[in-house]
Amino acid sequence: MARKELSAAALLLLGLLHEQPMHPYQVHQTLKQRGDDRLASITPGSVYHAMDRLAADGYVEVVGTDREGNRPQRTTYRLTDAGRDAFADRTALLLGHPRREHPCLPLALSQAHAIDRQSAVDALRARRTATADELASYTSRYDVVRRHGLPRRLLLDVEYDIHRIESELAWLDGLLADLDSGALDWDESVPQSFRDFAAARSHAAATDHVP
Repeated sequence: MARKELSAAALLLLGLLHEQPMHPYQVHQTLKQRGDDRLASITPGSVYHAMDRLAADGYVEVVGTDREGNRPQRTTYRLTDAGRDAFADRTALLLGHPRREHPCLPLALSQAHAIDRQSAVDALRARRTATADELASYTSRYDVVRRHGLPRRLLLDVEYDIHRIESELAWLDGLLADLDSGALDWDESVPQSFRDFAAARSHAAATDHVP
């Protein structure tokens, strides 16, 4: 029987259980502490739900329960062999196969031409400021844990985020510079030559699909 596709949250949970058995509350706290909630939607409820699903699929199993004082009973889970295999397969698949994603920035950029230039510039400058702050935060946290000896292989996702943010920041700086200098003309109209080209291509595509 084919394995069920693991969600991002489920993959994070199995990754933690690779380290040691944990109860859902401990899983949630550890993910928050490490900043891994940036990788998936993580709430206490979603962690408990994902753990129940993983147990039903045979990827984790209960190893014990405990209670401290008047606190609710906590159930501790560990990774099964099936869970270990599913985790390894899913991780390798995501590493090796690019997936089409739908981030918000390209969507907004595709529609930015329809708003006035000043509104677009103001929004882009605000994004530039927020992006620079985000980069500073990521870089600072990365440097701290590296100085304290955390192996680089455990920080590859953070390295990727830092390089992604650096690239976005550089692109935003270039775009804003072009807007300031006039190299990007916000009011430039679409020339008739392109309209003719687009119409011809549309006609050719429609003709090709006629039965």
